[in-house]
Amino acid sequence: MGAPIINAAEFAGFILVLTRISLVIAVTPIFGSANLVTEAKVAIALTLAFVIAPQVSYDASMMPMGLFGFLFLGLGELLLSLVLAFMVRLVVETGNLAGEYLSFQMGLTMVNLMDPQTGAQVPIISRLVYILFTLLLLCANGHLIVIKALVDSFQVAPPGMMYAWGPEIFTEAMLATGRMYILAVKIAAPVVGLLFCCKVSFGVVAKAVPQMQVLFVGMPLYILAGLLVMGFSLYFWPRLIGQGLYEAQEALKRCLEYLSPRALGS
Repeated sequence: MGAPIINAAEFAGFILVLTRISLVIAVTPIFGSANLVTEAKVAIALTLAFVIAPQVSYDASMMPMGLFGFLFLGLGELLLSLVLAFMVRLVVETGNLAGEYLSFQMGLTMVNLMDPQTGAQVPIISRLVYILFTLLLLCANGHLIVIKALVDSFQVAPPGMMYAWGPEIFTEAMLATGRMYILAVKIAAPVVGLLFCCKVSFGVVAKAVPQMQVLFVGMPLYILAGLLVMGFSLYFWPRLIGQGLYEAQEALKRCLEYLSPRALGS
């Protein structure tokens, strides 16, 4: 029995499939976490490529064999994978944004720690909310949503074609960014509202009893009240994150529908 014959065009198509999957794995939350070793990321990308590639239908005769054409298609795969990862990552980055709001209101903006994802200093509440968001994302099967979006992208936008990027895609990106801020405000709203009332109350007390050191009395109470309200509001977080994932999934579908495929030589 002889060795299997590998068609050059099919191999090039497999490389493009692997390129899109690898970039999505490297950038999206959970899969792209700095806590996940590189070997595991490579194994996940190769496994998904071997499973998805045989299911992808494309015209092998139109696959360019030149270096320039192949690099051009690789750049298209890069842009497409970044759009996929951007929509999903915005949902998790909402945790950092909501944590910034909470840290500012509770007076914990100076209590920072190292974020292993970015290597930057972030408030401790932001890191806590980000971890909770990641756990809730796993509970909501967010990692499966990423894989499903990958499979759908190959059905709508198979490799071997270049795609026209219209203004609708950038509009969807701006709308997704706006939804991130709205979701962050919804998450932080209970704590922000309560602490606003507390600060107004302490302002009245400071006017009525000038001898009281409101700053030293209020700071521990702000932290305690903020943590308590945040703990009680955790009940609503899964619903909000689920809504955010659903909106991200719908935005991904619309972005893929906006792509206009055409042959590289046309």
